[in-house]
Amino acid sequence: MSAIFGIINKRRNLLDPAAVQHISKVLQHRAIDGMDVWTDQYIALAHCKLAMNKTERQQTMPFVTEDLVIIADIRIDNREILLQETAAPADCSDIVLLLHAWNKWEKACVQHLEGEFAICIWDKIRQQCFLATDHIGFRALYYYDAPEVFIFCSEQKGVEAFKPSPARFNEVSLIEYYFRQSCPTATYDADVWTLCGGNTLILANGVMTIHKYWEPVGGRYRFKKDKDWQECLKELIYEAVSNRLNTDKPVGITLSGGLDSSVIACILSEILQKKNKPLYAFSAILPEKHHPEEEDERTYIDVIGRHCCNLIQTYVTASSYGPFDGIEAAFERDETFPNVFYYMDHAILESAKEKQIGVLYTGFGGDHWVSWKGNPVIYNMVRSGRLWGALKLMKQFADKEGKSFSQIIKRELITKVKKGKKVDDVQAPFLQEMFFQKYSRDLSFSSVDDIRAHMCDNLRKGRTGLFPAMLAKRNERFGMQSAVPLLDKKVMEFMMDVPLHLFVKGGYKRSFIRHAMQGVVPGEVLWRKDKGMYSPDYISRVHRHEDYIRGVDKQSIAFQRYLSGDGMTINHTNRKDTAILRTNQSVIASEILTALAQKGYEIP
Repeated sequence: MSAIFGIINKRRNLLDPAAVQHISKVLQHRAIDGMDVWTDQYIALAHCKLAMNKTERQQTMPFVTEDLVIIADIRIDNREILLQETAAPADCSDIVLLLHAWNKWEKACVQHLEGEFAICIWDKIRQQCFLATDHIGFRALYYYDAPEVFIFCSEQKGVEAFKPSPARFNEVSLIEYYFRQSCPTATYDADVWTLCGGNTLILANGVMTIHKYWEPVGGRYRFKKDKDWQECLKELIYEAVSNRLNTDKPVGITLSGGLDSSVIACILSEILQKKNKPLYAFSAILPEKHHPEEEDERTYIDVIGRHCCNLIQTYVTASSYGPFDGIEAAFERDETFPNVFYYMDHAILESAKEKQIGVLYTGFGGDHWVSWKGNPVIYNMVRSGRLWGALKLMKQFADKEGKSFSQIIKRELITKVKKGKKVDDVQAPFLQEMFFQKYSRDLSFSSVDDIRAHMCDNLRKGRTGLFPAMLAKRNERFGMQSAVPLLDKKVMEFMMDVPLHLFVKGGYKRSFIRHAMQGVVPGEVLWRKDKGMYSPDYISRVHRHEDYIRGVDKQSIAFQRYLSGDGMTINHTNRKDTAILRTNQSVIASEILTALAQKGYEIP
């Protein structure tokens, strides 16, 4: 994995020679295995290398030909097909294979690529710049476009360092932070944008155009038997996991003990065992002294450890980290408002770095679709007239859970009917009323009833790739790649066709992945119905910092413009109070906004 950077003077004025030195300074943290810069009068292109294997260590970028200059952060999965279609040398690197694909299809080459990538191809003859991100958006790419200059970079800070206009805070990033809803292309800087997944950007004659080259479309998969659907999912996840094993360094996984991470761990262990290699697991657990109501996932984690004979376990307590330590550093690393568990993320990455992990896998994204609970499935079946199928599924739940049929009917149908009749009157006491109302009409607080439409919309808009792209940037800070196989493009395309009853088959929520992974994941984990917290002592950590929370400056610019002090509450009688999460978010947001103001950001 690598970082790429480019600056183009659209008026064709010569670049300041000092710009190259500035590039090196700004992106030095990404140049773990070196940096090279190509310049030509009014343009500079840079590549910061993090090599995962021998081929990448030997590859030089920018890759310069007579007509082109190519820089890329890329992993190609469909090499065999591309080698046949382009007649490229069998042992060529991914960057050379990309060149052959460009020579054959030019801008349409991205439609033939499978994998993860953020690429730039500069056409020296036409004086045009071509940028593209992979279909999902696993590799981040930011850009700034003004009359005099165009800038792009794998990190937002690379764009920020060179853009001539004043830094202006984009308040919609706060809406994204609290509700995970906003314009996916927006960032915390009002003038810097994300090139989301499935898009190309062309700069020609000083004019920028963006084109959506991939839309999620179903219809590729058709099976008559449920077992065939399950087997196909299994094969696709195995393939997605295998494709990301492009390193000769140690391989790790963040293992929570939950269903999704356990699936990836068991598959990874099996693949690595055949290569006589270990799998390193990193798991968040409770410290020795903890609140009696708190529980961690060690029981389930240990089940996976016993099942995977080549698994080397590291337990992480993050005991030296507080819930508000290093907020600005976390923001600098993530380039977005840090989630409330960022301290545990940091501790796990530090542990993985000590083991010299090259690729760190995660089960993130499974519950988005692959392991979706399927709560509205039976209700929607009844609404569409599929009564017999709905009754059969409810009977399975009654038998499996030992409940009466009427109890299942109440849970799956009657409760949802009542919820549907309620008028949403959502309030946000942690935000100022005027600020919240400004955006509330565009926010949705209802549950997802149509998972296919919901996820296809996220894929189409590029939202699905935002978090994996952030993980990729964060992990590279620690010298490793991030692997998120459950959001793989082929898996997503397959999910568009999956019959919805498979998500609640056999009396289990999340039943699709459970049935698909029989024989892969131990039954104690595969059929579990409980779910633990990522950071199991999160509530206690917050309570121990009550004085810190109360000491937050309510006169800061964040509370003057956006946040409400009324939402800063700590309830000692309820250790599961969701207000604690919102309180933490407000502490984090206020510190970040104060820091941005001190850096000279205009805060509207």
